[in-house]
Formats: sequence, C-alpha cells, structure tokens
Amino acid sequence: MLNSEIIKKKALEFGADLVGIGDISLFAGTNPQRDPLQILPKAKCIIGCGFRVPRALYRAMDSQRQFFNYTQLGVKYIDEELAEIFLLKMGGLIEDEGYDACLQRNVSNLRIKGDHTTNPELIDTYELVHAEPVAPGKPAPDIIIDFAQAAQICGLGAAGAAGNIIVPKFGPFVRFVFIVTDAPLETDAPFGQSLCDRCGECVKACPGHAISLEEGVNTWQCAVYYRGAHRSNPFQPKDFLAGNPKREAILDGTKVFDRESARALYPELDFLPHRTGYAPCLCGKKCDIACYNHLKEKNLL
Repeated sequence: MLNSEIIKKKALEFGADLVGIGDISLFAGTNPQRDPLQILPKAKCIIGCGFRVPRALYRAMDSQRQFFNYTQLGVKYIDEELAEIFLLKMGGLIEDEGYDACLQRNVSNLRIKGDHTTNPELIDTYELVHAEPVAPGKPAPDIIIDFAQAAQICGLGAAGAAGNIIVPKFGPFVRFVFIVTDAPLETDAPFGQSLCDRCGECVKACPGHAISLEEGVNTWQCAVYYRGAHRSNPFQPKDFLAGNPKREAILDGTKVFDRESARALYPELDFLPHRTGYAPCLCGKKCDIACYNHLKEKNLL
C-alpha cells in the first residue's frame, strides 16, 4: 500500500535531495489561478521535492572563472531533464497504485493572466493575456502554482527577501518540482519561520539594485542585470552602450527598468550564447551567494 514513507524513500532513490508532503487544505483562500485544487479538485496532498544546485557552480561565477555551466547545469538541466524524468517516475509509481499524480515542473517561460513579472533566467516570458475561463466560476488556463507557497506548505523552506526559496540544508541553492495527488498520504507540518532574517545582504550584493526589503524584487530590473548590464560583467566591451545618454546610470544600476525598457535593452545584452532559450547568468547570482554566505556565518545551514 502506498504511504508517505514509500514516497519519500523513492523520491530520494530517484534523485531528489529533499522531499516533503503538504496538506492540500492549506491552500484554502489561494488565488484560483495558483490553486492546485483547481488542477486536481479531488487532491488530498501535494508532494514537494528539491534538487540541490552544486555550490561550486556559484563559486565559479563569483570568482569570474566560469558562467555558462550554471545556466546549463544548474538551471536548464535540472528543470528540463532531471526533474522531468524524476516526475515521470514518481507519477508512474503513484498511478500504478490507482491514484492520480498531476506533475508540476517549473513553468519557466509562462505567466498567468495579470502577472506582469518576468523570469530573469529566460530570454523572455509570455503572459497568458488571452486566456479565458471555459465556464463561469472557473479560473483561466493555465493554472501555475506558486512554488514558494507550495514549498512552505510541504515543510521544505520559505521565500526570502530576494524571492528565492531558502531551505535549511542548501540555503537558496535548490530547485523544486511538485506532484498534486489524491493519494491519502500522511503530511508534514508546514515550514515555520523563514530562514531569511532580512539582513539586507542580498540587497547590497545586487549590481542592479533590483531588490528592496520593502517592495521585493523588480524582476525586469533583475533581468537586465542578470544578463550583464553592470560594470562587473567581464564580457562587456569598453564601447558597450557608447552614445547612450543613460549609459552611466545603466552601468551603475541606478536606471530603473520596467517591462518595456528592459525588453528594449535586451538586444544590447548579447555577451554569451543563449540558443537554449535561457539567458546566461552574468550577475553571478550575487544575491544568492550573499544569502548563502550570511546563513553559513550565522550557522543556520
């Protein structure tokens, strides 16, 4: 008989580094466009699994020795290959026992209708502007769950000031998948208080000033500097943005970007190949590194 112990054992066997099971009732009151019960109305729980991103990939960027492999191995491979195979194995295990398993990988390039943010990791994102409900009272497709909320409900971690999910063992160096299921599994307690102590180290570390403790993350600002519009980008030529009257403000991170101005600058931010649909990370994820270092110094990891 399928139970939580088997699920957790198999998740680790199939390659996950973290696994937790959340009570689906804890999503009560969630925006229907984010609610897993709108995906599988008879669901009883949600299974969350995390995959560590090797910290040396971050250290290689921090030392400016290598940038490309973080994007390929730490983002694309985990989300599009490792996680997908893992989910299909776990889904098969659950459905062989007669239950449904609705698999949820990171939907990197899509945004629900009304969500005007972007994903800095992608060349661009698409808001589902024209999606319409199939009937009154139903949410518009696609329903995209909030991974930070789901991770907390599954007892794995909670979001920090920079918007990243921070977990006790790996800090912010982790990526997630989820499975919405009607299997009657024993659930874990939600993650309590966030490990984020609002120290502000991520705010200070961001070369684009994209993070605010009061207002959160300007994802379009983040996207511009993730792609390398800052002075510390080692691939940036000396004539970058020559003739642009806002050049100094852009390089200093004091120019504030929105959706239109960020997209207008994207063609200038072509420092490394990006033929996979993912933008090379040329800020070095300084926010995550600062967060990780702070948590280690405080003995919280």
